[in-house]
Amino acid sequence: MICSAHSFISLPILAALAFCSCSGKKEKYGEAKQEKTGEPAPLAEGALSPSGPARISRGPYPQAARADGMHIVWRVRMETQPVVRYGLTPDALTLSTKPEDLKTRRPAAEGPSTPGANPLAAAPAETRQHEAQLSGLKPDTRYYYAIYDGETRLTPEAEAGTFYFQTLPSPGTARPLLLWVVGDSGTGNKVQAKVHNAFRDWLAKENRTPDAYLHVGDMAYNSGLDSEFQGYFFQTYETTLRNTVCWPAFGNHEGRNSKGTTGIGPYFDAYIAPTAGESGGVPSGSEGYYSFDIGRVHFISLNSFDVSRSPDGAMAQWLKADLERAKGDWIITFFHHPPYTKGSHDSDDLKKDKELIEMRENIQPILESGGVDLVLSGHSHIYERSMLIDGAYATPTVSENVVFQDGDGDPNGGGPYKKSAGIKPNEGTLAIVAGHGGASLGHKKVPSPVMRVSILEFGSLLLDIKGDTLNGQMLNEDGLMRDHFQLIKRGEVAQQRIAKPWMPRPFSGPTKIAVPGPSPDGSRVPEPKKSFPLLPPQFIEVFPKNDTWEYLAGEKPDANWRSTTGTWKKGAAGFGYGDGDDVTKLDDMRGNYQYLCIRREFEIKEGTDMSKLGLAIAYDDGFVCYLNGHEAARANVNGSLDKTSGVKNHEADRKFEHFSLKDAAQHLKPGRNIIAIEIHNDELKSSDLTLNPFLILSGDGGGTANKHKDTEAAND
Repeated sequence: MICSAHSFISLPILAALAFCSCSGKKEKYGEAKQEKTGEPAPLAEGALSPSGPARISRGPYPQAARADGMHIVWRVRMETQPVVRYGLTPDALTLSTKPEDLKTRRPAAEGPSTPGANPLAAAPAETRQHEAQLSGLKPDTRYYYAIYDGETRLTPEAEAGTFYFQTLPSPGTARPLLLWVVGDSGTGNKVQAKVHNAFRDWLAKENRTPDAYLHVGDMAYNSGLDSEFQGYFFQTYETTLRNTVCWPAFGNHEGRNSKGTTGIGPYFDAYIAPTAGESGGVPSGSEGYYSFDIGRVHFISLNSFDVSRSPDGAMAQWLKADLERAKGDWIITFFHHPPYTKGSHDSDDLKKDKELIEMRENIQPILESGGVDLVLSGHSHIYERSMLIDGAYATPTVSENVVFQDGDGDPNGGGPYKKSAGIKPNEGTLAIVAGHGGASLGHKKVPSPVMRVSILEFGSLLLDIKGDTLNGQMLNEDGLMRDHFQLIKRGEVAQQRIAKPWMPRPFSGPTKIAVPGPSPDGSRVPEPKKSFPLLPPQFIEVFPKNDTWEYLAGEKPDANWRSTTGTWKKGAAGFGYGDGDDVTKLDDMRGNYQYLCIRREFEIKEGTDMSKLGLAIAYDDGFVCYLNGHEAARANVNGSLDKTSGVKNHEADRKFEHFSLKDAAQHLKPGRNIIAIEIHNDELKSSDLTLNPFLILSGDGGGTANKHKDTEAAND
């Protein structure tokens, strides 16, 4: 089943024009000539070069890594004498391929490909795809390489230090690993580029190099065409792909023009997957599903789209055999359709999402009995991360008695998840949906009951494995860490099922985020409108507006600021500057600091109906509210304090908006409580700031004075 059309409008990133020699402008490496067709089109490959030097139109990029070898793939659009030269330093490429090390693939209409190689299913005319197999290499060693046409170098010598690959460690060798996980990214828009750039900036800051790139599918919207692979995958990620092996999973959008049952189509033209166990694992005989080892981590890629998901099917039978023979300390499985999600797709929807249900009911039991630690997926355009679970196969999904550990997994918060050392059956799995790489985002009203974290932001996932510890970070498009979890496998852990585990709160804020940026017709996709209701017709004040608060301006508060009081300055709400409605004025804020923190105590009477509690707030531009140290509401801002993103202009207009706090009632108690709020401007030199909050109980429900029959008194 092909999933329903996405709400985003994809922006084709067109290649720079290949100017003729009379223009006096040089074409950059890797750019391609764009034919003027009168309609938007994905990035085209390089122009045919019947004379003069050849030019690479795709790649080069390493594939199907082994401990003793590597494949290098690239395309040109003329006949050449393909050679890969390689060595241990960029300036000493002392080794080179022989003709028998190469396969050349071409469109079927243009003559035969190398014996044993399939013709290209779809490619521009005169395309020649060369696939070089390098053998006899040292394990866990970096090699630099360059592409030649005979004696003519095609990869730029000025960038020689960026064309390299790392062979796999010898089987069973313990070694730290850094993995980059991306899903549903192949849109060609600015968001996709920002997510990639955030990752590369993180690498530069941390001085790290990725060991593998896992893509969980939908890397070429909208139909998995060769031209869409070219423009929305290879061009976008070129600086990463030239030195990092991408291990893919087959997505439904790739499945529109490629067939997992035959291994034919643009997806299978783009990748070389290990089908014979040459990179570790049991031979699958299919590039649609396969396995490999990196050090002491076993990886499994599955086809969740167009082959049988039956427990008796060929893929499931191979999976069982592969898991039985898996060795090492960790097992990570990745595929496209998530077994658990309430993002843009619903894993309990029997009519629209049968693939998700079948992966949960038929494949997830095999994975968990085989000792899999992480299940990575995409398809649903959101970031979600589960608790440590086992046995959640029912439809609809429930969390009772299928959760072993229901904490947040944060080593700096509730503590890491824990499992026994080695590969043990049914000791718990973390399920992660990373479908937030570039396509429009969305979620249902209520998260999946097994999900501990659900975040509607663009980004990617970093997995950092060192010995018995795995650290995961969700890095958003602005480079902020929005989720951090840790899984430790050490000693013996006796897992206990939790009868009533932690339950996620319903989502708040927007339900969809459209891909921003120009649309193909040149217009702009509008930013999604965020609206919140004004105050209820009747309410009472828990404490009045313009009451006294503590506040901290121009300084970062300590770690406990949300749950303590007593040391800051005091002032009456509202706080701000620049718009004439402020009681406590912050005349020094503009140009000096961008956020303000306030807090105060308040009393809750015994017997108060907490479900009626709400926040009345006039704000400009974004805020986060906490009750007794726990987040209770937010609007128009991602992150916290000095690590925020997504703050956009929001005018208070002397109006109070209402945010229900009933889902945070679990954090309140009769007697003394603490409310804390941080308010953020959209820019440092913003012309104004407003923060004027108070707490209310809707209707007549308990509490004390100051009853209102309508909103006029609050919104005057």
